[in-house]
Amino acid sequence: MLRSLNAVALSALLLSAAVPALAQTTQTQNKTQTQEKTTAPAAKTTEQTPAPAAKTTEQAPASGADDITDVTVFLKKKTSVPQQNMRIDTRSASSCGFFGSDGSADYMADYIRDFTGSNDSSDPNSFDENSPNGDASRDGGTSFFDQAERGVSESGEETGATGCTTTDRAFAAARARIARNDTTITEAFALFDQKKFPEALAMFKKSYDKVGYEDAALMIGKMYLYGMGTPKDSKQAVYWLRRVAERPFDINRELHKFDPKNPEAANTLAEANLTLAKIYLTGYGVPKDQKEALKWFERASYIGYVPATKTVGDMYYNGVGNAKDVKKAVKNYQDAAKYGYAPAQYALAEILYTGEGDIKADPKMALAWYNEAAKANHPGGLYALGVAYDSGEGVAADQQKALYFYKEAAIRGNADAQNAVGTYFYQGGSLLPKDDIAARQWFEVAAKNGQTDAQFNLAVMYMKGEGGPKNLVNAYLWFAMARKGGHENAAAAIKAVEAQMTEADKAELTRLLAPAPKG
Repeated sequence: MLRSLNAVALSALLLSAAVPALAQTTQTQNKTQTQEKTTAPAAKTTEQTPAPAAKTTEQAPASGADDITDVTVFLKKKTSVPQQNMRIDTRSASSCGFFGSDGSADYMADYIRDFTGSNDSSDPNSFDENSPNGDASRDGGTSFFDQAERGVSESGEETGATGCTTTDRAFAAARARIARNDTTITEAFALFDQKKFPEALAMFKKSYDKVGYEDAALMIGKMYLYGMGTPKDSKQAVYWLRRVAERPFDINRELHKFDPKNPEAANTLAEANLTLAKIYLTGYGVPKDQKEALKWFERASYIGYVPATKTVGDMYYNGVGNAKDVKKAVKNYQDAAKYGYAPAQYALAEILYTGEGDIKADPKMALAWYNEAAKANHPGGLYALGVAYDSGEGVAADQQKALYFYKEAAIRGNADAQNAVGTYFYQGGSLLPKDDIAARQWFEVAAKNGQTDAQFNLAVMYMKGEGGPKNLVNAYLWFAMARKGGHENAAAAIKAVEAQMTEADKAELTRLLAPAPKG
């Protein structure tokens, strides 16, 4: 990984003044692959992770799952019924592609077209849903299974007629009319917003039974998951979530549209798959099953939810739910990175910078992906660019640009960048005046975020009384944290600070390090 020259040098600079015998330290930055893997530019194609295995039959389980509270699966409020839930598709009537060969037309569009005068009887899209052949509830409607129109032989095999039959039209029109006039889904959400959870749950179930809204099934699953209006029951939650997640998916028509500006937005189908994945990954009221979790993450990826593609990459990289496979991890990171998903761009860059396994190092390509991630203000990407300009690796050295990227990364929470900014303030120079108070503040922020060099640097400033009061007890504690984090000079620094401590300091340290009383 890239490293900051200023950040690397500071612990040696500070410690040399306090403990001359100690050697210069070298900062090493651990990769954060588990938390920071994802992907970016280029339109998504159908070359996704293969769809998981076919749906299995599962009966609704009995209630009574364990009360688990160690996972967060957000319950999202829906303000209206999505149009996709109102659409009639080929699954609604198997003999024709409602409405059109690609199944993409909305019944409302056809209804409007009827009013504009299109009544070509040869066009399967064109019919008046209020006519006898359109409305299954009116006299003159066709039978449920029109063998003559479909061309069914005596043996029951379909022999010829394809396309929309009057039966199909009746089925579609009847469902369309029910859906258009239905208010159960909006009533259910209104009750939920009023926190009338038992009533909301009952109404969601009524809505699902009446029209089959996926939003209703998703909400029922989540309400069982969290115990809203009903006792917590993860088995019931899984049952309802699977009713959404396992339904057939047409990749040519229903691919989730990824928005880099709102990357975590998920449609109903994606959310059901993600929730199932999290349940199995954490063992949320069910036996923990990483392989099952990977299956659901892969399905969420397959339907176009790009953050899940990055997560699949993380799982392959870390060997979760399957054997570690860096090539598969990189493939998933690339797929997600091409969509503009900054965490995937950063994760891909981290591997390409040094290379790993069968993946050869490509610092030039890594820097390009760091740059893409930085455009989306990804803290890791911003820090990596700061390091590149600081060291002149892949770009012309430019300390002003380096400081700019460090500051941008630091205010977005990157601990290495926070330590680097602290270094600039501590050293002073043409870009920033020396400011021990600011340096100490930045080191403290980075130290609390787990940055080992910052912990060491803050300890030295406490030891010397720079940027604030001298405090040998705090110096000892932060040196101890740095030692735990692997800082090579921390053990010697602890001995140095111990030699300066008074009996009162030692008593205070003993009190702070004593185990908390039980009970």
